[in-house]
Amino acid sequence: MSRADLTVNERLHTYAETWDAFSRLDQTRDSLVVWRGGLRSWVTVCHLGFIIPIEDGAAASQLARWQAAFRPWLRYDPQPVDRLHVSLHHVGMVRRLVGLPLPRRWQGERLTHLAAEMRGALKDFASFDVRIGPLNAFPTALIAEVHDDSLCLGRLRAAVRRALPTLARPAEPWASYLPHVTLSYWGEQPAAPLVEALRPFRDVEPVSVSVNCVKFTWYTLNAVLDKRKLLTTARENVITEVHLHK
Repeated sequence: MSRADLTVNERLHTYAETWDAFSRLDQTRDSLVVWRGGLRSWVTVCHLGFIIPIEDGAAASQLARWQAAFRPWLRYDPQPVDRLHVSLHHVGMVRRLVGLPLPRRWQGERLTHLAAEMRGALKDFASFDVRIGPLNAFPTALIAEVHDDSLCLGRLRAAVRRALPTLARPAEPWASYLPHVTLSYWGEQPAAPLVEALRPFRDVEPVSVSVNCVKFTWYTLNAVLDKRKLLTTARENVITEVHLHK
């Protein structure tokens, strides 16, 4: 069995393990602490990655309602609805000083090359459906599960990773990839109230979404004085996008 061929039952088991681990957690973790110390206001964090945007209006509205239901417990304002997505592959994270360019390995021709490799790898892929929901949680974040009954999502991700150079394809076990939509981040707080609030949402009906597009993006988190606004003040630049054929 190839790493792209995890069964649906194996994926369900992994989601169940994720929930079980969160339900036994004492304290959530704040993963969005960008910088500590005097230079914090001069540092940005850039993420390069391949994502699947949530373009279906009904699905985006449902995700927004789920975000609103948890707003009292969120230490960060939720991810803006127009930037909700399924992460397909994370190329890398770069910290840099404000006003300075990205390191040379992620400039100009390098990014153009990665974009071309993605377009070539996905040129024959057809669109497919996934189901988003129910809700789940990491120690750091509120998430919606993404169920890929056709296993097309796994094959799509494998195609992207195979096409990229080693620099843009850090080694990771396939099983560590758990498709999800990040709705927002918990910050640091006791986990028990979150577990109780989440229980009714563990059985919500998933929403069907058609995967029609893959984007290669450069996502910048700016250090801000009001940490609640870290996600809403972030910038997303689309380097290229590929539309899957019908």
